[in-house]
Amino acid sequence: MIAIAVLAASPVSAKSKAGNCSDDGIAKADAAVIKMADGENKTMAMQEMTSAKSSMSQKDMAGCSMHMNKAMKMTAMKPKKM
Repeated sequence: MIAIAVLAASPVSAKSKAGNCSDDGIAKADAAVIKMADGENKTMAMQEMTSAKSSMSQKDMAGCSMHMNKAMKMTAMKPKKM
């Protein structure tokens, strides 16, 4: 039963870290995007981070979280060359 509770909580905690729309969360996500290899995925992740920052400045936390989650997914993808 404990294993089920841990497994059930894992996706929630991972999502909350990726979608952390705070100055610290944005800085960490930016750092991850900057470390990416140059290519299409990095360009798209940078665009998502720009959208996340824009949403955050407009107090749209749902939009910010959505864009940050997309950017973080791209950091885990294999690089696509331009």
